[in-house]
Amino acid sequence: MTDKLAIIVPYRDRQEHLDVFVPHIHEFLKDKGIDYTIFIAEQTDDRPFNYGKLCNIATKEVGEEYTYFAFHDIDMLPISDDCDYGYPDSPTHLATNVEAHNNELPYPQYFGGVVLISREDFEKANGYSNEYWGYGFQDLDLLYRLQRSGAYLEKFYDLNQTYEKYDENDVLPYRIENVKITNNKKSHKVNYVDLGKSDYVYGPINKFTLEVLNDDFFVSFWFKDEDKTQTTKNLFSFEGCDSGVFISSGKYIIGQIWNNLENHYEVTDRYYKNKWTHIVWGISNNKLFTYINNKKINLQLPEDFKIFDYTKHSIKIGDDVNNLKITDVKIFNSKIEDVVSSELYYNGDKVLDLLHNKYGISISNNFKFNKIYKNSILLDSGTNLNHIPFKGNFKNYSENIETTSEIYLPFRLQGEYKSLVHEGDSNIIEKYYRYDPDIEENSDIFFHDVLTGDLDYKSLGLSTLSYTLLDKQDRKDYELIRIVT
Repeated sequence: MTDKLAIIVPYRDRQEHLDVFVPHIHEFLKDKGIDYTIFIAEQTDDRPFNYGKLCNIATKEVGEEYTYFAFHDIDMLPISDDCDYGYPDSPTHLATNVEAHNNELPYPQYFGGVVLISREDFEKANGYSNEYWGYGFQDLDLLYRLQRSGAYLEKFYDLNQTYEKYDENDVLPYRIENVKITNNKKSHKVNYVDLGKSDYVYGPINKFTLEVLNDDFFVSFWFKDEDKTQTTKNLFSFEGCDSGVFISSGKYIIGQIWNNLENHYEVTDRYYKNKWTHIVWGISNNKLFTYINNKKINLQLPEDFKIFDYTKHSIKIGDDVNNLKITDVKIFNSKIEDVVSSELYYNGDKVLDLLHNKYGISISNNFKFNKIYKNSILLDSGTNLNHIPFKGNFKNYSENIETTSEIYLPFRLQGEYKSLVHEGDSNIIEKYYRYDPDIEENSDIFFHDVLTGDLDYKSLGLSTLSYTLLDKQDRKDYELIRIVT
């Protein structure tokens, strides 16, 4: 059977674009050897525009002889041979270089504009959702459906683990534009202890570590807070005027430091319970900084800043209200660079030799929980041999931490498209953050119902279409399907 393409264009009140779009597509495809028909799916009612539902309806109305579909924005005009409308072996994204988007993807998972999908893949995915009225999210939802229904998508990894960092106060609780794609999965093993109440490390700071505190330094470790209580907890600190890293209210990480005049400085950001969180904290270039899962926050310190005198004071790891997991703690006598934090986050102990050989960074102290002596001393395997007593019952464990997460994307062609620009078309991400009741509702559906698995894609889509067909009109260069949604 010869493959036949239905170019499906959701449409309402854009006659000036329609008059340009149709002849342009015919001219572009005239020598391409593709058997196709343009179908304009017009929404005739006054309800908010429903792109996905119009696409679904059109696939039901065009006839079984059409073996694949191009779902096509009316304001995108193909201008390069990379815009290949031939039969796709897998879901394919064509509109990757669009004039209105500055010839780059608005966000890495963008699956809008122009997409090719076989009838088989589309029907297995139960089509688009019918629930996205107004602007946004139908493309992300379709990508999710295609993945779940077994369509072939390319597997990548998100370096930022975006969909694991939920912010209940954000318009987009998962910042989709923060996805950072890599081809390689990253993980590494950590040693840790599970600190219960009254399990903690507490001991004097030796003279070598005191020398570290007179210069640039940083501390690195991972923790996981699985406690239901909301108390403030010490993760790591130099005790006295407590400089170190703390968690508060079950939500916030506080990186703080005190100067010799007992003035207090801090940076604060959110963390996520029941997930491993990586911390790099310290002073570098007269700035207090904390990296939280490789996200940097810092604070400029006064020019005359001098750290509090910790002579005769102690190091403390954990405290007597713990219930948390914490890994080996490393102290470095060095300035920090972003690339160093990234190496520690993504690769863990595997990069210690690299840090030494490439950046000249060596561990000053390395408190390893699998190095315990006579059930009372935590052995430091750093250069300063600063062994520390501990209280409680320490049992050492290990775990493999994934520092990337899987993400599935369509096959992409580097199609170039001229834009029939209209108001508000230049920045998709900006549109997501403007106040719009439809966008907020669509955001709630996708992030709170679809991604959580609470809404089964099989229950909404092609299988549950409800609409009224006004008529079909055979126009000179296209077929018009007039619909009440």
